Amino acid sequence: MGISDFFYDKMLKMLDAVDNSRFTGEPVERGDAPFTFVVFGDPQVSNYMFARENSFYKGCRDLARSAVIDALVLVGDITENGMKCEFRTVARMLNEISGVVNNFFLIPGNHDVRFRPFHKQLNRFRKFAESVVNGHVPAKGGYYHSHDFPLCRFIMMGTDRSTFEAAYISPAQLDWLDREIGIAESEKKPAFVFNHQTLKGANGLPYTWMGKGKWRGSIGMESNAVKSIFEKHNNVIFVTGHLHFGTSKYNYEDYGSYKCLSVPTVGAGNHGECSYDTQGYVINVYEDKIIAKARRFGDGKYIDKTVDNAEIRIDLQK
Repeated sequence: MGISDFFYDKMLKMLDAVDNSRFTGEPVERGDAPFTFVVFGDPQVSNYMFARENSFYKGCRDLARSAVIDALVLVGDITENGMKCEFRTVARMLNEISGVVNNFFLIPGNHDVRFRPFHKQLNRFRKFAESVVNGHVPAKGGYYHSHDFPLCRFIMMGTDRSTFEAAYISPAQLDWLDREIGIAESEKKPAFVFNHQTLKGANGLPYTWMGKGKWRGSIGMESNAVKSIFEKHNNVIFVTGHLHFGTSKYNYEDYGSYKCLSVPTVGAGNHGECSYDTQGYVINVYEDKIIAKARRFGDGKYIDKTVDNAEIRIDLQK
């Protein structure tokens, strides 16, 4: 055990000792929804910024009190620096709630991949996913993979080379993305496409990324190519993180054939007027619609409906 692991173990024991009976609030409930999943943006678990572990832990603790949900998606920047000890901490917290989460989907963000050679970090990420009970492991050649459910299809994207902030989406992945969305469309299912970064100009960019640079905060140079694929299909819901912007008018944008849903961070701090820590979305999928509700997981409460995009309804096209 390295020194980082030693201090992480001590910290997690302290968190484990928290009296969960003091954590009050409304539990996550699926109601009459046939399929329910939760999306967390940017845990960014760090080996030196320990408040993030606490926020992420509170989010997991909230789910531990809930009814069984079909999936939890971490939509990138799972760690701060892609270190083994950081991934082990996340796996430990997720494994503690594996009894109430049927599937874990783990999306790479720029912080997870940027400091090491591509294939070395991909192998590290795969081992991390393998260590999570009910975790889905990417294919050996890249981070992207898909999973089919009775009411929807999950499509997980990821960069095809090490990058510092944006993502590189290769021609092979673009072709694969087009095919995967086409499969969902042929089966008359919505396609939830998960990626860390959003499209250029979407979800309030560049304002929501400190107003800097026309490409910054987005996928990058392949953004238009991804957008063109989305425009070919119907019922595409593009779910992203990266912006660290709290629940607001920027979270959801309807572009007709596709929708962009940007998820606040569950670990690092959120910007904007609704800047609570530990935010995310609970998403209920029905045969004819999708209902997404923003939640303060750290407090066990849903965001007040007076806040823009606290509750989102998407009517599916037939």
